Amino acid sequence: MRKSGILLHITSLPSRYGVGTLEESGKFIRFLKSAKQSYWQILPVTPTDAHNSPYAAPSAFAGNVLFIDASDLCKRGYVSFEQVKACRGARGIDYDYARRNKEKLLRQAFCVFLKNEPPADYRDFCEQNSYWLKDYALFCAATEHFGASRSDWPDEGLRMHKAESVAKYSELLAEEAEYYVFCQYLFFSQWKHFRHTLSEEGIKLFGDIPMYVSYDSADVWAHPELFDLDEKGNPKNVAGVPPDYFSPDGQLWGNPLYDWERMKKSGYDWWMRRIEHCSRLFDVLRIDHFRAFDSYYAVPFGQKTAKFGRWKKGVGAELLEKAIKTFPELTIVAEDLGYIPQSVTELRKKLGIPGMKILQFAFDGGTDNPFLPQNYEKNCVAYLGTHDNDTTVGWWDSADESIRANAQKWCGVKDNPVRELMTALAESDADTVVFTMQDVAEKGGEYRMNRPGQAGGWSYMADSADLSAGNAKRLAALTEKTNRT
Repeated sequence: MRKSGILLHITSLPSRYGVGTLEESGKFIRFLKSAKQSYWQILPVTPTDAHNSPYAAPSAFAGNVLFIDASDLCKRGYVSFEQVKACRGARGIDYDYARRNKEKLLRQAFCVFLKNEPPADYRDFCEQNSYWLKDYALFCAATEHFGASRSDWPDEGLRMHKAESVAKYSELLAEEAEYYVFCQYLFFSQWKHFRHTLSEEGIKLFGDIPMYVSYDSADVWAHPELFDLDEKGNPKNVAGVPPDYFSPDGQLWGNPLYDWERMKKSGYDWWMRRIEHCSRLFDVLRIDHFRAFDSYYAVPFGQKTAKFGRWKKGVGAELLEKAIKTFPELTIVAEDLGYIPQSVTELRKKLGIPGMKILQFAFDGGTDNPFLPQNYEKNCVAYLGTHDNDTTVGWWDSADESIRANAQKWCGVKDNPVRELMTALAESDADTVVFTMQDVAEKGGEYRMNRPGQAGGWSYMADSADLSAGNAKRLAALTEKTNRT
């Protein structure tokens, strides 16, 4: 079926908390309904790293507590309205402000929680998430206790996740670990309500997970046997991509790689639990760097660049076939951008998984460019650009004359590149098209979300004017005209 949606991460919702939260989701849901959209696409909802990237989390399962709805804490009796109001002072994106104030509010809520009986569903939540929750909570508590990342913890037994040390610190840090359990309970309780609201409005949630996890994560700490590590717990090889025209040194991501043989022996248990977890969070799941299932780039640990890595054979179709069969209600989408060998395309098509098309990539080369809208297959998700691209206004402003000439010749661009390219995208054969909120609001390049390979970013926040009735009406008209309602 022909559908469309909008990409806007939760941190980018208009907010006075420093980042967007679930508290502000209602207005955007109403905007989606008014614009006749079927999907809300977001970025990973796991905690972010020191650079605020949602693609380098300390857990593949935990939720980002910055998203927690402060007003809901007030309704639950954990904090006062005055305490909530005191957290609403930021103008635009300010992660430091958000972390500082949300931490203060959650600590206040936790003090009240400890003095009362837990909510009726609290123990059920702990049991349902026992596979990852205790390890994550202790990992966070130990990081706080030692004031250092895992590789600098002074207790070697705990650092290496030895049973005796884990038991010792589970007792020593019990209350602090419980705080992190409490925060996750709040996040997932609110998320359940959020999903229910979306479902009632007929809007599907389009989620996202990275291929890899951070070395400094509860997953690598608690399950070292699943990763390509040496006897000291250090990675043998790390993830990245090789040099290309845009990056002469390649990109050195630094994530530990999987030990696929060990994972296979366990029936891919960790991955299956991860996908099951995602099936409770999302209706559609985009897997970032999908090509690593086919082949992945391994850089020896300790290298300063990605120049000296080599490609290795991935796990292939077996894991994904099992996931698709086990969780048929979850639609999987492959992020298959960049240099993609034919074997990756064959794997994706074998599994029936849609890939991605980016219209901004369409105008160099000839009319056989696969990113041109007239060349799209139905089973794909098409974008003008994603969170990694410039806004279409910014892209057009910096495009050379040959790119502009081809866009005019092949997609009928004349007066308003954003609106005319949105129309070309919506008229394509792609079953699903997704517009960034920046393009819907016709924002300039200063509002782009991310610049790949550069630290920082993730700093776009929409404003209330972006969610105007006029923008919704214009998008609704395009959606109806192109039969995507």
